[in-house]
Amino acid sequence: MIPRYSRPEMTAIWEPQTRFRIWFEIEAHATDALAELGVVPKEAAAEIWAKAKDATF
Repeated sequence: MIPRYSRPEMTAIWEPQTRFRIWFEIEAHATDALAELGVVPKEAAAEIWAKAKDATF
């Protein structure tokens, strides 16, 4: 983004850390849905969320 045309709020949204965190959350929610369908173990979906607390994006 061109700094002079971007607001701080928009710049924060497009920072790599924010994008990676959002991508992770989408994938983790998809894993939750797959766990409800029985495709992946529910414990695996829960472990993904538990390990994300310590993750750095």
